[in-house]
Amino acid sequence: MAPVAFPSPRIPLARRALAVLGTLVLVASSGVVLGPAPAAHAEDKDDKIKRKQEIDQQIEDLRGQLADVDQDLSDTYLALARTELEIPDAQQSLDDAQTELDDARLADQQTGDRLTAAQQEEQRLQGESDDGQQEVDRSDEEMREVSLDAYKGGGVPNPATVFLGSADPQDAVDRSMNYRLTLESQGTRLDTLRTDQSVTDNATDRLGAVRTEIADLKVQAEQAVERKEEAEEAARTAKQTLDDLYSQQTQQKTDLEDKKTQYEGQETDLQGQSTTLDSEIQELTRTEREAAQAGTPTRTVPDNGGTGGASASGFIRPVPGTMNSTFGWRYHPIYHTRKFHAGDDFPVACGTPVHAAQDGQVIKETTGTAAGNKVIVSHGVMNGKVMTTSYHHLQKFAVPEGTSVKRGDVVGYVGTTGSSTGCHLHFEVHEDGTPVDPAGYV
Repeated sequence: MAPVAFPSPRIPLARRALAVLGTLVLVASSGVVLGPAPAAHAEDKDDKIKRKQEIDQQIEDLRGQLADVDQDLSDTYLALARTELEIPDAQQSLDDAQTELDDARLADQQTGDRLTAAQQEEQRLQGESDDGQQEVDRSDEEMREVSLDAYKGGGVPNPATVFLGSADPQDAVDRSMNYRLTLESQGTRLDTLRTDQSVTDNATDRLGAVRTEIADLKVQAEQAVERKEEAEEAARTAKQTLDDLYSQQTQQKTDLEDKKTQYEGQETDLQGQSTTLDSEIQELTRTEREAAQAGTPTRTVPDNGGTGGASASGFIRPVPGTMNSTFGWRYHPIYHTRKFHAGDDFPVACGTPVHAAQDGQVIKETTGTAAGNKVIVSHGVMNGKVMTTSYHHLQKFAVPEGTSVKRGDVVGYVGTTGSSTGCHLHFEVHEDGTPVDPAGYV
């Protein structure tokens, strides 16, 4: 009797399923699962506020150097200075915006690539799952047929009949072999069915996981697109801001050059007026000097040093606060020339009372384009020299000429008249009509 032929075992579904799972691992390791998008390269708000404060302070420092420059010319120069201070920050903002845009575009591309890979893997898994289910269904059908045959008596032979019906020993051997192969085939088919069912279930679970991942990737893709669009808008804004600053800088440079020419003659006139005023002070003190030389001075500086908050010489500061733009030669930031600053400046608010630095008499009040409203007070003779103080750019006078004043009396109010860029008091001390450093007295 010829051996019974059984169907050849199929290639196990497990082998193909493992290949699919391996691909899933590869996709996952390549970045299908995305984390949150990188934070934008935005400058911290506090840093921006701090930088603005630094620029404002630099402008104020420049303003102090321009205390005696015409307001119109000074404003034009300071506007240009502010623009040039803002350009590096605008350039940095543009660089940051471009970097963020590049990152956003890369994130958008990577998210799109990963979404495409996940969708392709979904199609592969769906196909493998469908194929696997078909194999499971076929195996299940074969098992049902074998079970039905066994139920009808035509299935697996009874072990006792393997030898009882044999005509000769060889037939018994053949029947025994067929019996053993039948049992082995049934067991193999059952094992294969179980394996195919398990792998199919596993592939179905992985398919669900990939679909969940696809949903997450679609959300991330939308976020990446939104981030890219925001970065593109920020880059456009930063570029426009920088372009506007460069255009503004060009116009301001032109305006400054025009006004430098316009006010250059006035600057020379102001210097001449200052010299004339010094000459007037010298003339006003000539009588005092002659009287002192004759031994009969009109008045002498009181010996009240160290009292009432005064310095050792008896002088007090005319207004509270600190001095800046101090006495001496300084570089003119606009005309790039050296200019002598004959006093000290006190940057205080307009309307602040201005006090006489020492006892004396108001000998002159003038109004001009250089010093504005100016008061000159004579204090008498000190160490053989006639001492006078002058107070410039006043908003208004407090006492008329000829008035005798005590140290601390109000002689005027801080303003910004004349050649001035803002509210401040320009204070001078003269010895025999020659300006000296006020710091030696106050």
